[in-house]
Amino acid sequence: MEGGISNSTATGTTESELEALQREHEEKNMKIKELKRQIELTKNRLEKKKKEVTEEQMGGFNISKKYNSLTEE
Repeated sequence: MEGGISNSTATGTTESELEALQREHEEKNMKIKELKRQIELTKNRLEKKKKEVTEEQMGGFNISKKYNSLTEE
């Protein structure tokens, strides 16, 4: 009988360890999803800024070009 009691206790311990590992796994998966979402948001923000800077540079270039053409006349 003693062997049966220790065996069921070991099984119970294994099950609780498994449940703890599953919870930990789920928490880590949720954290990974959140980090991926943050990465995407950051990428989008950087792309938007890059586009804005390029447009500003082109605008500045066009103003300089226009100024130079006016001063030549």
